[in-house]
Amino acid sequence: MPSASIDLTEIAQLRLQSISFFLLLFLLSAWGLKKLWNMLARDFPKLPVITFKTALAGTFLWGLMFLFVLTMISGARELLTPGAWEKDGRTYRLTDSESEQETKAAAEALLKERRSKLAELRSALFMHVATHDGNYPAKIEDASFADEFWIQPGDLNARYGYVPGEKKRDKVQPLVFEQAVYGDDQQLILFTDGAIKQVSPKEARETLDGK
Repeated sequence: MPSASIDLTEIAQLRLQSISFFLLLFLLSAWGLKKLWNMLARDFPKLPVITFKTALAGTFLWGLMFLFVLTMISGARELLTPGAWEKDGRTYRLTDSESEQETKAAAEALLKERRSKLAELRSALFMHVATHDGNYPAKIEDASFADEFWIQPGDLNARYGYVPGEKKRDKVQPLVFEQAVYGDDQQLILFTDGAIKQVSPKEARETLDGK
């Protein structure tokens, strides 16, 4: 007669493994507490020697205390930022709305920095024009200002693209353009009249076609 067997589902097996691991860790912690405490008791006679049962109780109480502290921290976090966190499995993460707001704010700050940096380059180029008979530099190396003006904001240290051979008194033409390294589907282009325009990569390619 075949013997009866119990088959557990995959989820049940995972839970059983988690419980087994927790119990093993709990017992090892109690054993370690007993050993350490009794080692101290040999050097300090006033300390009583504890049994494994006492160590189990002490470990359990310490666990409850830490659980209480963590619960208080979690509650304080929710009170300070109501609705900002949502449960994700066994942990918590920022809600999508909060994450999206932070991402949007960071993108806006970066775009502002990009405009500011390009405006600084524009000022440097205009200063060059004022001292070179209305001519922009024939090439980047001929510019009469520091090379750092040609470095775009960001960690990649990308260099601005430059369209040489233009004059300020000529018709309006693209002069300096960002390299598409920010992944936000927009580029800034500086024109010879000083205007800074924000365009899509496709529009940038069309504007710079042949440049």
